[in-house]
Amino acid sequence: MSKSHVTRQTGLDKKKRVSPFDFFSQVRTEGEKVTWPSRKETLITTAMVFVMVVFASAFFLLVDFILQKVVGLVLGLGG
Repeated sequence: MSKSHVTRQTGLDKKKRVSPFDFFSQVRTEGEKVTWPSRKETLITTAMVFVMVVFASAFFLLVDFILQKVVGLVLGLGG
């Protein structure tokens, strides 16, 4: 059997350097492609985040309370 020559690609292809002016021009062009949310969408999303934080906090408070009582009973400290 003959050995086949296998080249390994490193993924670090040499790229052409871009001047700072061209770079910021490209950044501005990409920024213009972004679909920005409206004020209403932002307020609704923010409110939903706060609602989920309250629900998660209540859930973990309840779970912590239950586990505290169970561990206390198991260790005999919950007289």
